[in-house]
Amino acid sequence: MALSCAVVACVLGVARAASAQPTPARAPLKDIPLAGARPVTLTLAGQARWREEFFRAFNTLPLDDDHAQSRVLLSGDFVVGRRARGYARAFGEWRDAQSYGRTLPGGARPQDADRSDWQNAYLEVGRQAAFVRVGRQEIALNRERLIGVPDWSNTRRGSQGARAQLVRGAFSVELVDARPMVVRQAAPNRADSTQRFRTMSVGSAPGARPLARGLPALWQAYHYAQRIVPTTGAATSRTTSGGRLQWTWAPVSAGALRRVPGGVTPSVEVEGAVQRGHTGDDAARRALQAAFWVVETQWQWKRAHGAPSLALGVEEATGDNARTTARLEQFAVLYPAAHAHGGFADVIGRPNVREWHAIATWMPHRALDLRGAAYRFDRRRLDDGVYTKANAIFRATPTAPGAMQPRHVADEIDLTGTWRYGAHLRVIAGGALVVPGAFLTATATTSRTERWGFVGTTLAF
Repeated sequence: MALSCAVVACVLGVARAASAQPTPARAPLKDIPLAGARPVTLTLAGQARWREEFFRAFNTLPLDDDHAQSRVLLSGDFVVGRRARGYARAFGEWRDAQSYGRTLPGGARPQDADRSDWQNAYLEVGRQAAFVRVGRQEIALNRERLIGVPDWSNTRRGSQGARAQLVRGAFSVELVDARPMVVRQAAPNRADSTQRFRTMSVGSAPGARPLARGLPALWQAYHYAQRIVPTTGAATSRTTSGGRLQWTWAPVSAGALRRVPGGVTPSVEVEGAVQRGHTGDDAARRALQAAFWVVETQWQWKRAHGAPSLALGVEEATGDNARTTARLEQFAVLYPAAHAHGGFADVIGRPNVREWHAIATWMPHRALDLRGAAYRFDRRRLDDGVYTKANAIFRATPTAPGAMQPRHVADEIDLTGTWRYGAHLRVIAGGALVVPGAFLTATATTSRTERWGFVGTTLAF
């Protein structure tokens, strides 16, 4: 932890020196004109971050570790035209991600370290909110429950392909045809030739109002098709069809907001999807039949100090049925944004779990954001185990005759904070406790309470 404190002190010194200078009327590296009066601009940006983590009882096992990670991003954005009238764009972002001293299983994994490669490199044409983008890019859809870009991961997730968003009035259509990138630590990264995903989404345009009184302001229907053909083993074809709705009861004016006690604005979000398809060869073919759903309600007190908010939700995803070999009923998150859902400790995944959560946020100072969350994880099916956030089995269900089959898996508490110093520096700190439930205790010789913490800094320009 001493190293992270030294880094924080160093960066704070740089930030204080920079803040002592007069603030320019315009950021010097943003929208640099390249053709006089013509709308041709170049924007340069960058980010340097450091994070140090400690684990005690990693994954509730007797594994301890302290390690650090660094990441540098440098980007250039060349734009011809204006967004309101039509534009063409070339965007490139270079990344260097490093890991120091990780001794946990797997060592420095591909999500932890990747020296000197491209994070983004694409061409784009568009007008207003509509665009077509081709090349290496980051693809995050909806709330990132099924397809996301985990920023906590040091290398982030990239994809290679095409993405189009078409907007007409209150309606939006989005199409994706891409392959995930494979991080190769000793060679240039490449698109994964064994996987391909295609998506189609139809819904409300960004910022659109409800079509009628009582209807949700945000609505979306989607269909995601994933095809995996490994170099060895059987192929998997999976389609995920679902939708998302969100109602927000917000006052239409500032005056109306002042008349609401506390200025509270409630909202309700519902999302669900079913999976179909098949896996395996002709001799051992299994039909896919799975589903997930989530309901979350949130309140925000906008007139209260710090605009606190509270979200309460429940989420379920199906697990496998041990009584049949003809079907696979385990729900698979396609390309998950670990850390974004299901607890910051990233221990318990979504398949075969019923998750209850309460998440509170508060900004007691204009430069400080606080977040606290509590989770309870239970098994849905007692004949299936629990999984990781990457859909791999974490703890299998006991098979010995007379073995206990507890339902309660674990509880988790997260506390995190972000402090912003000016426009360029952020300091983060926080941690989590994961308390094993009866199931984890029954399926491991030694099961301990996991304690995880972190501190880090990010300097961006």
